[in-house]
Amino acid sequence: MTELYQDVCREIDVLEIRIRDLEMEYKFWYKACHRGGFPLDTCLGRMKDICDKVEHYSLILEQKEKARKEMEQRIAGFEGLEHRVAYMRDIAGKTLPEIAVELGYSYDWIKKLSARSKRKALRRHYKVESL
Repeated sequence: MTELYQDVCREIDVLEIRIRDLEMEYKFWYKACHRGGFPLDTCLGRMKDICDKVEHYSLILEQKEKARKEMEQRIAGFEGLEHRVAYMRDIAGKTLPEIAVELGYSYDWIKKLSARSKRKALRRHYKVESL
């Protein structure tokens, strides 16, 4: 489950980068319109294409953000120490020593639980792929 969450987070990062890149390109064409280096219809056409792409990517980004938040809520609701460790490690981004202190367990025990949850996730992943 946390692997899926991380995939969604990476997709969000990629969309944000793409939108920023398009916004920079839009600024280039806006300046080009005023400098007269390109025909006006070329600049305006390119700017419209960029606006359309930004709007499209923004809608997808909004959907991905909603999915990320829903996944966070559902994962946070999992019961058991192993799930809490996985949540704190993969979603909250905490280190194993931080998790151990916060939960009041030894570092070695948290490390063992963390490794166990990763092994279970890998087994589930490979079982699903082989179906």
